[in-house]
Amino acid sequence: MEFQLKIHSYSKRGHGLGTFKKTDQSPETNAEVVGTVVGDTAIVELGKKKKRMYTAALKEIACPSPDRVAPRCKHAGVCGGCTWQQKAYSAQLKVKEEKVAALFGQKPLPIIAAEDPWQYRNKMEYTFSQNKEGEKFLGLMIARSRGRVLNLEECHLTAPWFIRALKEVRAWWETSPLLAYHPSSNRGTLRTLTLREGKRTGEKMAFLTISGNQEYMINKTELEGFKKAILKALPGENPSLFLRIHRAVKGRPTTFYEMHLDGPDLMKEELIISGKTYTFHISPDSFFQPNPLQAEKLFASALKLADPKPTDTLFDLYCGTATLGIIFAPYVKEVIGIELNPYAICDGELNIKANQLTNMTLKKGDVGHILETLDKGPTIAIVDPPRSGLDPSALKHLIRLSPQKILYISCNPVTQADNVASLKEAGYRLTALQSVDQFPHTYHLENIALLEK
Repeated sequence: MEFQLKIHSYSKRGHGLGTFKKTDQSPETNAEVVGTVVGDTAIVELGKKKKRMYTAALKEIACPSPDRVAPRCKHAGVCGGCTWQQKAYSAQLKVKEEKVAALFGQKPLPIIAAEDPWQYRNKMEYTFSQNKEGEKFLGLMIARSRGRVLNLEECHLTAPWFIRALKEVRAWWETSPLLAYHPSSNRGTLRTLTLREGKRTGEKMAFLTISGNQEYMINKTELEGFKKAILKALPGENPSLFLRIHRAVKGRPTTFYEMHLDGPDLMKEELIISGKTYTFHISPDSFFQPNPLQAEKLFASALKLADPKPTDTLFDLYCGTATLGIIFAPYVKEVIGIELNPYAICDGELNIKANQLTNMTLKKGDVGHILETLDKGPTIAIVDPPRSGLDPSALKHLIRLSPQKILYISCNPVTQADNVASLKEAGYRLTALQSVDQFPHTYHLENIALLEK
């Protein structure tokens, strides 16, 4: 059934929303349409109703929005990697600013745009998949699908070598008897292909993640085939190559094992922030900001807003590989980083040494549990939690320790706004909001909130 509707806003996933009536007597209902822009008048084919909203497939743009542009990628509107290639970049930024202002009830500083909104990602994870007929797919998820994978032929979020490597690995797999892993049956071998690069160093990494089911283990011949595929895509280079075994057994904790196959055992990246150059070691499991050039702007903004002094003590909570703490360390008396992930702690220790810092230490453990054991807080706390935000224990003890300034960085301003509201109730003032467009052509952004006593 086809309808014409006007796109008036965006869903939580960044897809266009329009209202329609199935009959003259029916109430108005929203439909979510992939590939649309606010202001579009679209002809759509109605799909299934989920909760209070229908899904709909775009058939035709009857009247384009003033913000509509021609997408650069042929997969736009199908691939789940981008949601807004069809939306002018200036309009993307405006929506993100408005989103932050609405969530916090306060006008943010102008969003920091990307100088180049293309080829910005330093990491991509591609999924192996097969259908019932055995057809093989390696790429990104199809937008709004349940596990269906698109065979990517191009991508403009990464450097060109990512697609070269993807195509070579896909060609290797086409001649291989290995099966894609199927989670519900715990059958098959190949899970994901992950590619990474240092934007400033040019160093590269590739790792193949396979099932831990011993019936489907990969043999030496197949591993050599994988290595040759990557090296064919990168002639004359020496990438870090790894095999990662992902073991998931029902009722037991998920475990990971890594095997170094070739090249350096770590990848290096550099960030230049406020005139200083910092070096970071990245292992396969390390989290590192996916858009390093925008991360430099993010961290420079964090430094400017926090305005650290040589007498300050600083806590870097959910510190990961200690990136933020390392950047602040030259400006303060002492930094203590807290992180639960032991692999991140190991990388963080390497990064502290690489940057020749003597005033920073790391503590392994749950943030809330460690804060509970402390009697004295810092003068500045940096908080960069998961998308779910601060857990109740961490929030409770952060308030108890009462740092003079809290610099809260988040890729999910919804949970960030909830936590900020709790901090304001505890006596903090929200003195600045600064968004950074870390993820052009998507609905996502990175946001800094500065709170002060």
